[in-house]
Amino acid sequence: MKKSVQFVILTCVVSWIIAGLAILVFGLHQAQGFVYTIFAAAYMILPAVCSIVLQIVHREKPFRNLGISFKLNRWFVIAGIIPIVYTFLTLGINLLFPNVEFSAAYEGFFSSLSAEQAEIAMRQTAMFPPVVFLLIQLGSAIVAGYTINNFFGLGEELGWRGYLLKALKDKKLLPASFVIGAVWGLWHFPLILIGHNYPEHSVIGVGMMIVFCILLTPMMIYIVIKSKSVITASIFHGVNNAVGGISLLYLVGGNDLVNGITGLAGFIALLIMNIGFYLFDKYVTKENIFISVIGDY
Repeated sequence: MKKSVQFVILTCVVSWIIAGLAILVFGLHQAQGFVYTIFAAAYMILPAVCSIVLQIVHREKPFRNLGISFKLNRWFVIAGIIPIVYTFLTLGINLLFPNVEFSAAYEGFFSSLSAEQAEIAMRQTAMFPPVVFLLIQLGSAIVAGYTINNFFGLGEELGWRGYLLKALKDKKLLPASFVIGAVWGLWHFPLILIGHNYPEHSVIGVGMMIVFCILLTPMMIYIVIKSKSVITASIFHGVNNAVGGISLLYLVGGNDLVNGITGLAGFIALLIMNIGFYLFDKYVTKENIFISVIGDY
């Protein structure tokens, strides 16, 4: 059996069993609260664990050949910038949708919280002028993306853009992106069903998450190949998770299928970004990474 198939089966089966047990034992029926946060963080580490298990089974040295490299280059910076770019692009696109409006007073954001959470958030936002608060949010997202979020992001990336990408190195970038993105998105389904990202449409949200992950993956693979390191994928992942909320912070109206980077507005933004990467690859660098076999990098 190919290593890619082994990884997909092992990671999904193990993750879904653990998720099911956690949901039953801890009564997780909503994607919020301290217990859910701990569970979600632990869930992110499972792809890396499964990668190491398979390496041991195949008598390979653990953590070897997963693309781990700390040799810094400009792509370590670009990996943190790209999620910020498409987050603000998403916000702009979102405002073109009917019944969606901009609110500098964060009304839509407050309305999505519980009364207690909204009260705390109102006190926090009232402490700073809107521009200062936005800069604080951006700064916090960047710091988190390169530190704590990076650590948990690496738990996923050692699997998706590490082990699985290496196992699909004989494929071209776009087909590999489709496979990795589809599996990555489907892997999230226990979290989505209890309200993660799509609390209003949890069932449809499973399909939406798959599309979101497919659209994210070409850029992430491209950055990994250019940087020659899976660490850039975990930076990208970490900043994405930290900054994505900004695309919702200033919106009133719409719903979770339309709003934010995981909604339709985000899909359009990500499609535009992927086209930009493709044009950059073809006409600026002329490396044709998008249409070449991934190979060793």
